[in-house]
Amino acid sequence: MENAVVFTTQYVGLTRSAPLLRLPYCLRQKVLQKNNTKEGETEERFSANLTRTVVDPCVKQPPVQVPDFRVPGRRVSHVSQLRKGNTESIAVGGRSTLPGEFPHMGAIGWKSVLGSWIFKCGGSLISDRFVLTAGHCSKASARDTTIADVDPKIVRLADKNILDLDEDGFKIEHVDAIILRIFTHPDYKPPKKYNDIAIIELQEKVVFTRFIQPACLYNGSDNESVGQKASMTGWGVVETVNRTTSPELQVVVLDVLDSKLCDDLLKPSCNRHWCGLKHHQICAGVLKGGVDACQGDSGGPLQIQMSLPQTNEEECQIFKSCRRMYQVIGVTSFGVGCALPDLPGVYTKVSSYLDWIEDIVWK
Repeated sequence: MENAVVFTTQYVGLTRSAPLLRLPYCLRQKVLQKNNTKEGETEERFSANLTRTVVDPCVKQPPVQVPDFRVPGRRVSHVSQLRKGNTESIAVGGRSTLPGEFPHMGAIGWKSVLGSWIFKCGGSLISDRFVLTAGHCSKASARDTTIADVDPKIVRLADKNILDLDEDGFKIEHVDAIILRIFTHPDYKPPKKYNDIAIIELQEKVVFTRFIQPACLYNGSDNESVGQKASMTGWGVVETVNRTTSPELQVVVLDVLDSKLCDDLLKPSCNRHWCGLKHHQICAGVLKGGVDACQGDSGGPLQIQMSLPQTNEEECQIFKSCRRMYQVIGVTSFGVGCALPDLPGVYTKVSSYLDWIEDIVWK
């Protein structure tokens, strides 16, 4: 297949060509609309329009200023941990996000026995009707007495504060999208930790706004991501001693680590459910410890910010804003503890599942 478009990923220093079938939904939808062409028709017309000029008409945003850290991921934000010989908790790491900064981020909710919502996982909106998450987020534990049903019921979008609290007088109306069904990868066999990926289908299409936009899916090779920095978002545990969670969506910056290094570091944690990194997993973290993904962040994205090739302002109007677009490179899966030194987190590698994802989303 001929290359259809060249796009640039900011902050990673990566420029690559992507065949049409690997174009992210956000760009692909515009291609189809612009050419008034149905899915599956010839791509030559697309190539002519896309490769003619590669420009970014949107205002270029400065890199997010977030402290770097060297550890795992299954959560995100300020994580406290007890250090040897120190009885005080030391909080280091991420920060609260800005409104609309991660417009693809969703919180997966279960109905509680009291009738309210309990959010146990995160997810990434990847189209107007599908959300990418972890396989283990498709059901809660049957032993959980706080929920009325093991199956999640909604995905909350456009929500920065999960408790709906105003911040400096700024209030965003969230959208609770009802879950129609969940596709768990056929090779995911819990409690094993491999192929930990799932797709949530929403009952109705969501309307894109400044605060609700789909993320794109990374299709690069391992060599292009290792050694780079990626951000992770979630509402998980932010203080590991008392298990305090964050109502505010948090973001942290992680290093994408070499698989061999990750295997060596996690080898002592080998057990019957997980023993070694497979080709469909990646590992990220800050090796000095102190910041990490933790309980509550499962299913959320490990992502890199990107710049899409667009030829005019009209193309920005599809999503009402072009300030923030991301490529999801990993789905938060698991880690050994939270924010511990030399124990990076493990993520499901999105690029290994593109065919499976497309078979569901584009059918």
